[in-house]
Amino acid sequence: MLKNRANKIHQLFLLLSVLLACFPLLTFGMRSVLTIVWILVGITLYITKRKQLIDKREILIFIGPFLLISFSLLYSTNLEYGFALLVKMLSFVAFPIVFFLNRGFFTKKNIHQICNVFSISVLILVLFQLFKVVYDYNFISATLSLQEIKANGFSSMNEISLEKIQQIKLRRFRNYIIAISNTHSTYQGLWLCFGIFFIVLKIREATKNIERILYLFITLIFIFWMYLISARMPLIALVISSIITFFVFSKYSLKKKLFIGLIPFLALTILLGFKNPFSTRVKEYYQTGFSVLEKTSSANQFNSSNVRNGIYYCDIKLMQKSILIGVGLGDVQDELNVCYRDNMNAKIYQWHDFNSHNQYAFFWIASGFLGFLSFLILIASNFLRSISKRNKTLFYITCLTTIVFLSENILERSDGVLFYSFFTALLYFNKVKK
Repeated sequence: MLKNRANKIHQLFLLLSVLLACFPLLTFGMRSVLTIVWILVGITLYITKRKQLIDKREILIFIGPFLLISFSLLYSTNLEYGFALLVKMLSFVAFPIVFFLNRGFFTKKNIHQICNVFSISVLILVLFQLFKVVYDYNFISATLSLQEIKANGFSSMNEISLEKIQQIKLRRFRNYIIAISNTHSTYQGLWLCFGIFFIVLKIREATKNIERILYLFITLIFIFWMYLISARMPLIALVISSIITFFVFSKYSLKKKLFIGLIPFLALTILLGFKNPFSTRVKEYYQTGFSVLEKTSSANQFNSSNVRNGIYYCDIKLMQKSILIGVGLGDVQDELNVCYRDNMNAKIYQWHDFNSHNQYAFFWIASGFLGFLSFLILIASNFLRSISKRNKTLFYITCLTTIVFLSENILERSDGVLFYSFFTALLYFNKVKK
């Protein structure tokens, strides 16, 4: 009787884990409910099995950064904002804890199934968006409206350069994608990067040519969509993390590794040589440099690069303000807003709140150098584990997110924290094929 009950809980936990892998297609409410049920079933499964835990230090490494930012609420003024942010980041500790309690539960076949379901979910999301883009192409490609012209600081089309028109239309397209998918292009880019890696592994393992052709076609669709939505940092991270993973785990000679590793860089360089959505966004940095917006800057001078330069200026300023313990989680955004007001002055910073746009800076500003250090220890632990266990998938996803952390606060949004915490904990606490 008890054994039969344990088996049912076992199967339910596995089913819920597979369903969670569909999160790119789920609403935020559905994700929350499913995550809560998954956690409760996972804890019940652990109690039923009564498995002895080993090396408890590992889970402390995973929850250390969260504990430190939670502690920083003690010296925060804006407790309401701090608690709201903690709730958003609960997945950051919930997934590692449950996977730790049930470590070794998932077989190689289970992990493959979960990754497969996730990749299919991302494919469905991409195909849906492609269909919508074709259907609404006239709206997406239409000439700039009077509202768009004025919103960008111009009075007529004659004042706008062709390059600026491309930037505005790209912004319109990205906003359209965010609206129909309910997720930012950066997080879609992360999902696509992981899907590409997993499908490439399937190409190598496929025994039939028709399977290889199908997997290759899906890979090309993913890459094309990343290029189309101009997921700048994820695309760069895809190239860098793929090359590093190849160098670390491949058994080829150094000469052959260097030759193969140059191919993605050459492809990226060629892509930048032509006018396209990706090159338009990358060239912003080349044109903007390290300049920041000033009070006298007009709306037509705003772009994602010079806005970010101002954000990073304030990040560094706040990191220097309280080096050891930070300003407190609840006051992070308030302190950033004060810095924007007193140092940037450009009106774009008053339109809405800009977070630190750097995950490392976020932990330092919130809980000081100790919080930053604990986050680095977590990342280093994932790298060391992946190398010692020859787990190339864990190594790749850690490398990928480590790079994107430089430009995004991945762990502050459901799309990012669920993806990162679910897959890193799944791969860390379970054995995969060497």
